[in-house]
Amino acid sequence: MGGNPISIIDPARVKVLVVPVGQVKHSRFLSFLERFEREDVVQLRDVSPDSRPHTTMFSPLAFPSGRVLFDIRTSVPPAAHLALSPFEIYRQPFIVIAVADGRNYSHRSVIDGQSPEEAKKGGSEDTLSQDSINSLLQYRQRLVSEVSLALVHQVIVFDCDGPNEKLPHGIAPVPSPAKSKTTTMKTVMCDLTSQLLAEMTSLARSLQEMTSVESPKVPRQNIQRPLARYFDSSRPASADPSQQLHDAQRYDHRMSMPAHMLANMSSRSSTPEGRPGSASSGAQTPPTAANGTISSPSSPPSRPADLPRPMSRDRASLQGFGSNSLPERERTKHRGRMSIVIGSLYMLAGRWPDAVKELSDGITVAKAYNDHLWHAKALDDLLVICLLNAWAELDFRIPQALYTATEKISSGSVKASKEAPTSSHADPKSTSMISSRDPVLKNFSDLLSDLVTSIQNLYSRAWTFSEDKLPQLSFSEAGLRFARLLTVVEASNGSLTSAGMRQVVLNIPSQQDQTQSRGVTTFPSKAQITTFLFRSFPSSGTDDSLTVADRTRILASIAFILADLGYHRKKAYVLKELLEGLIPALVEARKRGAAEMGVHPAASLASLDAALVGARNPRSQVAHGEDETGIHSFLEMVCSAYGININESSQAASEDKVAFGDTPEAIQEATKALSDSNEAIVQRTIHRAAGRRFGSLEIKYDIVRLCIHICEALPHLEGILRFSAELLRTSGSGIAPGLEDSNATSSLSVDEQLRLWNNISRTVGAARQLGLKHLAADYWDEFLVRGVDIIPSTSKAPIPHARDDLESVAKSGADAKSGPFLYNPFSQNTPAKTAKPLVVADEEAVFRVTLQNLHDFDLEIESIHLGSHDGGYSAGAQGVVVGPYRIQSVFLSARWPASGPANISGCTVKIRGCHERWFPLFDHPWSLKSDVKTMQSSKTELHLGKPGQKRDTQQKKGTRTPQGPVPSSFDLEVIPALPDIILKRMTLAQSAIMLLEGETKTFSITLFNASKIVTADLVLLTFEDSTGSQVQAAMANKELRPSDLHELELAAARQSFTWLREDGEPSPTIGPGKEITLNIEVAGKPGLSDASILVSYAHLGVPRSELKDRFFTRRLSIPLTITVNASVDLTRTDLLPFTPSFAWQNQQWHNTRSSLPSAAESETSTRTCRPSSMSARSKQGKYVNNENRFQALLSRIGLSPNDKSHCLLCLDCRNSWPSPLSISIQVRSPSPSTTAQSSTSSTISTTTEPNRITYTVHESLQPGHTKRILLLLPRLRIRNPHRPIPSLNPSSRKQFVLTAGLKESQGAQLAARENFWYREALLEQIHATWTEESTSRTGEINARSIRLSQKMVEGYKLPDVEVRMTLSLASIASSASATFSSHDKGTSTATHEDNDEAGNEGNTGIITQLSPSTYLIPPSTPLILTTTLTNHSPHSIHPLLRLQPRLADDHPHHVALELGRKLLVHGLLQRVVPVLEPGEGKSAEVGVTVLGRGRWVMGGMVEEVRVLGRDGEREEEEEEDLGLKGWKGGRERRVWGVEEGVVFVCG
Repeated sequence: MGGNPISIIDPARVKVLVVPVGQVKHSRFLSFLERFEREDVVQLRDVSPDSRPHTTMFSPLAFPSGRVLFDIRTSVPPAAHLALSPFEIYRQPFIVIAVADGRNYSHRSVIDGQSPEEAKKGGSEDTLSQDSINSLLQYRQRLVSEVSLALVHQVIVFDCDGPNEKLPHGIAPVPSPAKSKTTTMKTVMCDLTSQLLAEMTSLARSLQEMTSVESPKVPRQNIQRPLARYFDSSRPASADPSQQLHDAQRYDHRMSMPAHMLANMSSRSSTPEGRPGSASSGAQTPPTAANGTISSPSSPPSRPADLPRPMSRDRASLQGFGSNSLPERERTKHRGRMSIVIGSLYMLAGRWPDAVKELSDGITVAKAYNDHLWHAKALDDLLVICLLNAWAELDFRIPQALYTATEKISSGSVKASKEAPTSSHADPKSTSMISSRDPVLKNFSDLLSDLVTSIQNLYSRAWTFSEDKLPQLSFSEAGLRFARLLTVVEASNGSLTSAGMRQVVLNIPSQQDQTQSRGVTTFPSKAQITTFLFRSFPSSGTDDSLTVADRTRILASIAFILADLGYHRKKAYVLKELLEGLIPALVEARKRGAAEMGVHPAASLASLDAALVGARNPRSQVAHGEDETGIHSFLEMVCSAYGININESSQAASEDKVAFGDTPEAIQEATKALSDSNEAIVQRTIHRAAGRRFGSLEIKYDIVRLCIHICEALPHLEGILRFSAELLRTSGSGIAPGLEDSNATSSLSVDEQLRLWNNISRTVGAARQLGLKHLAADYWDEFLVRGVDIIPSTSKAPIPHARDDLESVAKSGADAKSGPFLYNPFSQNTPAKTAKPLVVADEEAVFRVTLQNLHDFDLEIESIHLGSHDGGYSAGAQGVVVGPYRIQSVFLSARWPASGPANISGCTVKIRGCHERWFPLFDHPWSLKSDVKTMQSSKTELHLGKPGQKRDTQQKKGTRTPQGPVPSSFDLEVIPALPDIILKRMTLAQSAIMLLEGETKTFSITLFNASKIVTADLVLLTFEDSTGSQVQAAMANKELRPSDLHELELAAARQSFTWLREDGEPSPTIGPGKEITLNIEVAGKPGLSDASILVSYAHLGVPRSELKDRFFTRRLSIPLTITVNASVDLTRTDLLPFTPSFAWQNQQWHNTRSSLPSAAESETSTRTCRPSSMSARSKQGKYVNNENRFQALLSRIGLSPNDKSHCLLCLDCRNSWPSPLSISIQVRSPSPSTTAQSSTSSTISTTTEPNRITYTVHESLQPGHTKRILLLLPRLRIRNPHRPIPSLNPSSRKQFVLTAGLKESQGAQLAARENFWYREALLEQIHATWTEESTSRTGEINARSIRLSQKMVEGYKLPDVEVRMTLSLASIASSASATFSSHDKGTSTATHEDNDEAGNEGNTGIITQLSPSTYLIPPSTPLILTTTLTNHSPHSIHPLLRLQPRLADDHPHHVALELGRKLLVHGLLQRVVPVLEPGEGKSAEVGVTVLGRGRWVMGGMVEEVRVLGRDGEREEEEEEDLGLKGWKGGRERRVWGVEEGVVFVCG
């Protein structure tokens, strides 16, 4: 049982002062105190009475059922408390016990003939040496002389197990707990009680010898040492104990104590036994003054200068004598007061019946003489005695004085007085006559409220109507004791129960059922008790009699009682008043302490705290940690009253896992184990967010600031850190803001935030200087870590692939030669995203951690590590600074030793000035919803509810559980180890290459496998260049023409890079630490500026066919810088029709040559040289001139049966390279597939076929010069020129009907298709290259820049229906009517020649043919005009022939057609020709006679009569062949004109 200053029975406790002697460890001293406190209640029947006859006044034999209650204390009461004696005589210490550790004083006795080693092993027992005994005796003598107010002085040596029967008086041994009996300490306490009762007789007689007993006085100024302790804290630990006791005693004397009282108290140690002499002996010692000096008997006692001297003592009384005289009234009042004092001593001695008798007598006198102060004191003691009787379960009677005191207050006191006994005191011998205690306890319970009110009223009346003014300390403590009693009884439903009495006397909390109905009772309610309690509230600033310590203790007691009553808001107000009054005193004490230590008050905390630590004595040093724990608990309790919970996890850890005496490291580990769990953090976050809505934030800020000021004034480093961090936490928003949230700022000003942060940094620095490395603050924001992302490696990121992906590279070379439109999983620029990020085992991965700082100061992070619970290794970052009010990213690396699933759920962060702790990952915004009520009310959440309230009742107050923040985790997948291939060397200097357009170069790269254990058994090469991205961007346009799209697709298909390797060569393998060289060819293309070689590699470990699961590859990107310069550009292109005269002349010459004799033929052959090939170079390598070139070219026209019609292609070539270039253009004959190409063909061959080369043109170009090159090309016809333009991309192939996005007519789109196919045929016929003679560089000229217009297409293609006209003389047998003759396409020419020969047999020389279409004829000669129609198309045509004669000269149209008198036509000029089958030709003849001289032209046109209709299948096939399938309206009628008519020259 510990002492409780607000306990109602505190006046009945005997104060025992326990001090250490010598070197006693703190833990040992606490164990000694614990042994005392176990026996702090002693029954008088167990106490042996003193044998001296003059010490029987308080003999225990008079009342064996009594008990003596001890209050074990370790500090001397303040001087202000001792000044209240003898009014409150219980405040002074009656027993002083000096505790010594027997281990420091005992030694092992040596038996005769025994060595010291044997004695040390256990051959003898521990005893006290004579030197130790003398030292202890000397210390006791000093203790007696210094602490003369105490009645008993005893030295107790604990753990003294040896035989110590002959120890002198005043020294008592106590064996160790292992060798002690159950009654050992009880015997010690009984012996002390026996000595105390004996010495109390001398004290009582000394008091009785006093001529007057004065009431306590209220000093006018505060006492200067309110916190004085037994040992002076300013002295070093090695100071003389006697001097320390002397200094303490100087301040412990009551200033108003009478001189003879001090003298008697000082003379009690004059006898050898230490007992005072009897009053009858007449031996007296000189009185002791208040300052500790000894005065002579004749000199008056010294008085304090601030107390007025009573006039009644300066002059003799001249009044009369008698019972009503003033001296007699004073003497009677003195006797009454003395009876009250003696009654108090009886109460302390356990003689409660005697105490009741003395107190009742004193009450009678005090009431008669209106001595209100002593009257209230006596009633207070009677109340205590009744409670002690009830607690001891003794039968007792309620004193009549108590009923009398409540007559004016309680209306039911009359009935109670009738039932009460007439005797005013209880007879010890008649206690057995009481039949039952229940009615007495019931009456006493009903009497309590009125009794305590009456006592308080008497104290107030004394202050108002008399000179005896009770000090505020006594008045407040009395009110607190009464309020505490009423609170306990109210908790017991207004009755005195056994549990309630144990709580009142023994300070054992009772477990009362708070939900039980109180019932009908007259006991005061909680509100009335609170009103009564606040009468004890000390006024601030108006009463100087209270020290800071007393005022603090009173306010703390008021707050404690208010907490029991459930008035937490009032409690919070009282605690705030307590702090506000405590801070100035602490600041002043710090200044005084700093001055005494020689440290400036404005010095750093480290200097001041170091000075204080060095100046503490051993007792204060060992208790320093305990004092700090008490300060923590007190300040946290103050904050909790205002809804501020300081470190809930730390509190729980200290209560559950941290024991007293643990090292700071053990405390920190125990706290961290509980507070770092995600569940605890989430619950703490919810609790703090709900706490922000409870109460006023400004008041909370003020409370935390007060706590900071108190900790700074002490100084208390840990408290400064804790409450500074709490203020930052409380002022924060407590949310995880989103990107658009703006309400996450702190409520404090920027200056105050900076001041708090600097305060934390400065305090941590001071703690480091003191060696307190464990001191740090708790970080104030749980949402520090807001995101974790992996940073993908640009070169080493693993790429997942399915087993089917290997099919694209199953064949040799497929990976290098596949088209760009075929899916290649190894050529994707961006790897496909996976469900989980991939990390390679035993390789470092870089992560980006997003941190938030919602305050306006820089946050310095000393270390940060990724939190991985799956064995991952994290390399932390250091020296990271997060700027004010921002979200910032930090990059960390981690490594996993084995493959498998992994996750990152947070970070372990060490912030400057804060503990290293775990922060979960909160990547989603969170804030406590305003419409969500918690499961418990605000009071319950903040620990403000009643202790007995059930959880079910609390949950009914809420609606639903608040949704807290959900910790996230960043899931990973750790894959097996992969090879690491790097580029070791390259044949290109600085990874750059320069090319000309059309040029190709070859280079090599060497790859090295840097892995030491993994083999790269799969190596694939793909390429990327700048032209590919440009082409892909252009192809994304949905409004491209089909021809333009095809051109782009072709450009994309012709890749700039090629991996050179033989067909069938297996995929290379690179072992650990090995290298391999690969050859690559690059071609120069316009727009090629940069490229990348992508090397995809992996470790399969098994053959490709046995691969069952997915695999992972890596990609090495080798960048290249490419410069492509212009070489030869085709600046202009034109295609012109070519006259057939050269072919006719060659044929005529060939016919003439064939009719010559063989000799002449040989001669002519010798003179005429017709080369077999058209070459620009002679056999000697020199260029020939253009005249000879064209002469050789034109001499070959018309010699072939299929080479009768030609066109002329003009190419303007410009040399853009600053060196001369030689160009070569090959002209090839049309491919048979071109003219007979099916409609399903989708590709055009671009290969060079040597057997198709007709001739080659060579030319030399100087730098910057442009030359025109003429090429003679045979005209051709494409079978299906209107078929859809194919697409090289298989994914976009579809049936072309009408190009989407283009608003063109069907005719325009048909013309575009025709242009496309004839352009492709033209590009197939020519192949151009260039050569630089000086460097032997060569390349191709891009002929795809050639564009054809519609006119050029008409000049290049052959018509579907060929119309040829010939003129001959009319024969006699010829008919005048039109005749038609059929012939095949291959025999049409021979038929015409036969007709000519037949018609001109008899008229030789009449008609002369000047050219293929010009004839010289005589006038008025009958002629036959033969028109031959040949169908070159694959379909049948039903034609209509229309002949149109006209004058050849440029005449007006109406004149040119007036031919009736000049030209006679025998037959119809317009006639229907029979149907022409494919390849069939038909001729029509008409008679013509020219009557006059002139030039006449016979032209014409052929028109399709009708579209021939066959069965549906055939018609559909024809439309498909013509490229018209799917068009609206189908096929239309066509018209063909006569390209070159017959010219008649009549002369």
